[in-house]
Amino acid sequence: MSKEVGKIFVQRIMNNSDPLSNIVTVHLFCENAINSLIKAKAFGVEDFSKKNKGETYIPILDSNYSTKLYFVYSMGLIEQKLYENLRLLNHWRNKAAHNIHEDIKKLPIDFHIYNENHSITAGADENEIVLGVAFATYVELHKFIEEQYQINI
Repeated sequence: MSKEVGKIFVQRIMNNSDPLSNIVTVHLFCENAINSLIKAKAFGVEDFSKKNKGETYIPILDSNYSTKLYFVYSMGLIEQKLYENLRLLNHWRNKAAHNIHEDIKKLPIDFHIYNENHSITAGADENEIVLGVAFATYVELHKFIEEQYQINI
């Protein structure tokens, strides 16, 4: 991940003690990364509203997270385990965004773990759980995009 985006991500996660809003933050950064991947790999078409600027239009970018995620997975741009983690993150985000009393410890935690130094343990404190989710989703997505496609987000 780029140093600038990584710094912003760490700053937001570490300066916020509310685990529900941190889930929403992780989701937001993941969607930004997915958008960057789509912009780099999808074909754009001429945007007649921006014709004089020479900009292109990629219709999928106007879609919701779930649709964009399915698009990058179905096009073979991300691997299955990462797709499953990002789908589970979306489930977490929906729970966090629609219930201010959501108990994070009751959410499914069957994320694929890529690095043995990171874990998601139900017995941990809620923010530690969210940090584990951040490593299983955002950090791994950025790492994958950079290594696989040399896209610096």
